[in-house]
Amino acid sequence: MAVLALLTIASTSVQAQVAPRDSLISRGDRTIWHEHHPSEREWGYAQAIVIGNTIHMSGTIGGGATMEEQLRQIYRRIERGLARHGARMEHIVRETVFTKDVQALAAANAVRKTAYAGHTPAASWVQVTRLLSEQALVEIEVTAVLPAAASSGR
Repeated sequence: MAVLALLTIASTSVQAQVAPRDSLISRGDRTIWHEHHPSEREWGYAQAIVIGNTIHMSGTIGGGATMEEQLRQIYRRIERGLARHGARMEHIVRETVFTKDVQALAAANAVRKTAYAGHTPAASWVQVTRLLSEQALVEIEVTAVLPAAASSGR
C-alpha cells in the first residue's frame, strides 16, 4: 500500500493516508481505474479511464503549503498513476492545469520542467477562483498515449 495524498471531502483538506488497494474494472472497450479514495464515491469519478492506448487521468491535487510542494507531489502521483498503466511522463500528450494563482504557478515552473525532463506536452493553464479542496493551490489533469506496441500487452 502506498502513502498518497487523499482528498477528504468532509473537512475539504488534503491528508496523507494509506490508500486501500486500487482496482481495474474492464467494461467493454475501456478499463476504469479506482484508487478507492472516499472522494471517488462521494463525487462519482474514477482516477483514470483507459481506452485503447489512451489514458485519461482525473484532476490530481497534492499536499503542501507552497505551490512548489504541491506541484512536486502532484507530478509524483501522476507518475505513479501512469506507471500503473505502463506509461511514463513522456507519454503525456495533453496537460490542463487549474490554479488559484497563475503567477505563483509561473514562478514554480521549474518544478514542472523537472517533472517532464525535456518533454513538452500540449498544455493549458487556467486560473480559477476555487478548487474543491480549500488548501489546494493547483490541480492537474493529463491525457497520455502509449505507443501501440506497449498498449497491446495489457
